[in-house]
Amino acid sequence: MPTYFLTGANRGIGLEFVRQLSSNPSNNIIAAVRSRKSELNELKLLAKTRGNVHMIECDVSSIDSISALEFRVAEILSKTGENLNFLFNVAGINGSSSDTSLSIDPVSLQNHMDTNVLGPAKIVETLRRYLARGAVVMNLSSGLGSMTVATDVPKCCTYSISKAAQNMLTLHQARDLKRSQVIVICMDPGWVKTSMGGKGAMVEPQVSIEGMLEIVKGLRREDSGKFYRFDGTQVPW
Repeated sequence: MPTYFLTGANRGIGLEFVRQLSSNPSNNIIAAVRSRKSELNELKLLAKTRGNVHMIECDVSSIDSISALEFRVAEILSKTGENLNFLFNVAGINGSSSDTSLSIDPVSLQNHMDTNVLGPAKIVETLRRYLARGAVVMNLSSGLGSMTVATDVPKCCTYSISKAAQNMLTLHQARDLKRSQVIVICMDPGWVKTSMGGKGAMVEPQVSIEGMLEIVKGLRREDSGKFYRFDGTQVPW
């Protein structure tokens, strides 16, 4: 039974991951949500009806919340005797999409770095001991985190900065986890039709997630440290 851990499972891309993964009864899914007080009706229904979804609380912007994550994950894994085969850092924010390099808000930049960079770093650090040999860590990035893409699509300045930093984090994680044979990549899901994607989004969630799952399941050790798009193409740095 492959075991998946992912953040941001309560909505959008994260919820679609849970939908697709839980449809296979041989998968075991640990679905982390920022708060149990948020809208969780569909996730709770999946957990109840499919039996292979374990919902836990983890606010990726909070170091205290991440620190409590290890106990919750260990408790679930102890019942199955398995380690984590896949870790997906999905949760993220794009809270100031209209800003430019001339209007960056310091508080907003700090919030983006805490959630989009420090959060994924600390989650991998916290759960490192539970990663199986050959496990895959996927950091959900964006084409806007690519220097090449951003040259032609200059928008969402604060978000882009945080995603470029997350891409650099991915390279360091790939190097630091190489001895454990853990594969680490960053992934551009495309402009997905979710509440975060907003007006103009073109990619259906089902198509994006199907593509990403196909990629991660076919990764080899030499792919660690690469930047992929959901359609299988590599994104230029």
